[in-house]
Amino acid sequence: MKRYISIVVAVLVCMVLSSGCGLFIKKIPQGKIEIPCPNGADHMIKIGQVNYHYTDYVAPGQAVVMVHGFGSSTYSWQKVAPVLQAKGYHVYAIDMKGFGWSDKPKASNEVKYDPVTLMEEVRVWMDSLKIKNVIYVANSLGGAVGVLMAMEHPDYIDRMVLLDPAGYPHKKPMVIRLEAVPGAVGSMKMVFGKWVAKWNLKEVTYNKDWVTQEQVDNYYARLITQGSIDAQVSIIKTLDFDYFDPYLKRVPDIKAQTLLVWGEEDEWIPLSVGQRYRQNLPNSNLVIVKNCGHVPQEEIPTVTANLVLDFIAGKITNDMTIGPFTKENR
Repeated sequence: MKRYISIVVAVLVCMVLSSGCGLFIKKIPQGKIEIPCPNGADHMIKIGQVNYHYTDYVAPGQAVVMVHGFGSSTYSWQKVAPVLQAKGYHVYAIDMKGFGWSDKPKASNEVKYDPVTLMEEVRVWMDSLKIKNVIYVANSLGGAVGVLMAMEHPDYIDRMVLLDPAGYPHKKPMVIRLEAVPGAVGSMKMVFGKWVAKWNLKEVTYNKDWVTQEQVDNYYARLITQGSIDAQVSIIKTLDFDYFDPYLKRVPDIKAQTLLVWGEEDEWIPLSVGQRYRQNLPNSNLVIVKNCGHVPQEEIPTVTANLVLDFIAGKITNDMTIGPFTKENR
């Protein structure tokens, strides 16, 4: 009965949504880059059975590796990476397995989507490109991946900039809770449309009116690739705080100098998580950004890029609060 009601509701929602219903959306084949990066930075590399998409902003300086959060992709860094490249840093950004334009194989005993597996796959990708001792810049889930890498493979990371990283327990966002319920894959496929991408972007952004149609289109295109919804749900099923707890106990052992950047109005991962990281990471500083949400790299991209550059240059030595910023000065 409950399943019948959920199906009826989903169909009714589809009928009233102008953006269309998931049942009738044409999926983008895996391996196809539907919206290329504007500066021609797109690359694909096959590792094992998975094709990984990454962007490469070539410059002669130290390597910077950028890793996105849940539901996101290399697109998240398109306004930050060129700023660092212009200062001489060789910037790479990866779509982890299950995200962006990378392959999204069905979860199985051989194909896993837990954070430790994702971390090891990012490490293998770095090996494939012969990059090591990097400045690691990441958001949300990608931040948790960086924390794990700094523990398990400290020689891969020189310094870290973690933007609202996941890890410590907190109330999970509504979209995470919804996709974790039984039957979530089927329901999501029925109701999915551009409205979902727009809703998610406004959930993670404090300044809702700053969300653009271009952002919505880019998120949406990646989320309608073959296997995307199944992959997102598979990842959500692994996001267990009890699973992560043994690793969190090792956070004080991390040696890498770390800059934590936190949107004060983050509704996905609250500032209290950032304060715990700041307390437990021995070589860290915390920058709190007023009137900013969960994705500083998109909400305040120029400010974020400059924070990374100032951190690399050794100019950030204390905790501080900055902002708020205007739409024109971000």
